[in-house]
Amino acid sequence: MNKQRLEAFSDGVFAIAITLLILTIHVPEVSPDALGRALLQQLPQVATYVLSFFVVALYWLAHHRMSHVVKQVDGTFVWLNMLWLLFVSVLPFPAALLARYPLQVIPIAVYGFDLILVNVTGLLITLYLKFHRTLTHAPIGAHGLRSVIPAYIWTNGLYLLAIALGWVLPWASYVIFAGVLVAVAVRYSKILYPFHEGALSHG
Repeated sequence: MNKQRLEAFSDGVFAIAITLLILTIHVPEVSPDALGRALLQQLPQVATYVLSFFVVALYWLAHHRMSHVVKQVDGTFVWLNMLWLLFVSVLPFPAALLARYPLQVIPIAVYGFDLILVNVTGLLITLYLKFHRTLTHAPIGAHGLRSVIPAYIWTNGLYLLAIALGWVLPWASYVIFAGVLVAVAVRYSKILYPFHEGALSHG
């Protein structure tokens, strides 16, 4: 498969996923004097939308940067990429659950597990590129890989903590989801090509 065709398909999936997120927010059908209260009641939906929007945006950014590293693709890489897109495209569903049932343990758990599955798939793609050097413009060095793996570990560890806290302190789960988002965004702002040898040593 042509690399550019896979990139175009992936961009389309990200665009659709990020668009579907807004469908959780509806214009309240209330009388004008009750509109203010109705809008306040929609704050959980708005917060979930904003959080999920930037989560998908970061995944798109990661995919975009990975495309700079990849020179060509093979069948296994295509299916790993599809698996990654599967979990990204599913995100509007747990986001809708979280918006509809805020501070409830099941939506928090479903949301957190989906984020973990996206990250695990991303790690599998990184490892696959590491051991299939013909697919990349430059080898993914051991130092760069050692810098990437801890990021996956602490990110997924925090997501697991958020899921566990959903049983006792659900508001803390939201703080963790948002905190991880900010931390990853800051990290990405310091990294040009996270998969290249030595690129993470300056992050």
